[in-house]
Amino acid sequence: MIAISTGLLLTLTIVNGMSVPGNVNATIKPFTDACLDCICEGVGCRHETFCRSNVCGILYMTKLFWIDAQKPVVLLDDPESEGAYQRCANDETCARTAVRTYMELYPFDCNDDGVVDCYDYGAIHNMGRHGCRSPLSAVFGKKFPECLKKMKKE
Repeated sequence: MIAISTGLLLTLTIVNGMSVPGNVNATIKPFTDACLDCICEGVGCRHETFCRSNVCGILYMTKLFWIDAQKPVVLLDDPESEGAYQRCANDETCARTAVRTYMELYPFDCNDDGVVDCYDYGAIHNMGRHGCRSPLSAVFGKKFPECLKKMKKE
């Protein structure tokens, strides 16, 4: 744990060599396939190939998200080649790898409940790690929590 003070106290927890802002006592739960399925359900799980505005693919991934996820690629692709981001975002396996990698690299306790869990991962995916304390978007905010409830019952 590192504490930095400049009039405000910023606490960081070190996880896998990475600093995690937020609650220093936060327990970080693993990012699971079931959670990823709920994120997919929250964004609508569109299985067709598409790019709209600044998002592409089944999991509505932005290029900056893909870059932060260490630029995963489809088999035999080059992360520096033109269109690598779009090909990954529109390939379910690659897109899921990108989201999993991102969540493992940048966990954050969005709701300050002391646990980084599927709710937090969904909020990060929906609002970004710097905006995840904001309310979830309308559609995601309806579908994602419904899926979480079902997941907890199983």
